[in-house]
Amino acid sequence: MSIREIENSIILYLKSKFPEFLVEGFPEKPQEFILLHPLGAVLVHYRGGNYTNLNSLGIISQTKGLSFAITVVTRNLRNNKGAYETLDRVKQYLCGYKINGCTKMIPQKEAFISETNGIWQYEIEFTLTTPSIEEMEEI
Repeated sequence: MSIREIENSIILYLKSKFPEFLVEGFPEKPQEFILLHPLGAVLVHYRGGNYTNLNSLGIISQTKGLSFAITVVTRNLRNNKGAYETLDRVKQYLCGYKINGCTKMIPQKEAFISETNGIWQYEIEFTLTTPSIEEMEEI
């Protein structure tokens, strides 16, 4: 499964859980992102990956660990639908969520990103793994 397919699966799942928020992929130009939504946004993006050592001889077979970050952007910190509550809900919904062809999602860490004019941003990072096997050429 490709990075984009995994990211899209996460976005679609979170859209079903957060119908009151803007849920989409992280903007191509984050510095130009302006929160126009009345409550907030849940933004998903791929952070990177790593590969295990080879699992067999003669064919490249590895496990790829992928990291996805969910950025929560809200207009308040502690109130209903604020950053804290939204961050907790993201963790609740994605912890153990399984995408076809991948392991269950595991929360790794969360952190404060910034606050600007009452717009709060936090991030929570999840990992999952998927097989990485070389494509065999037909002889």
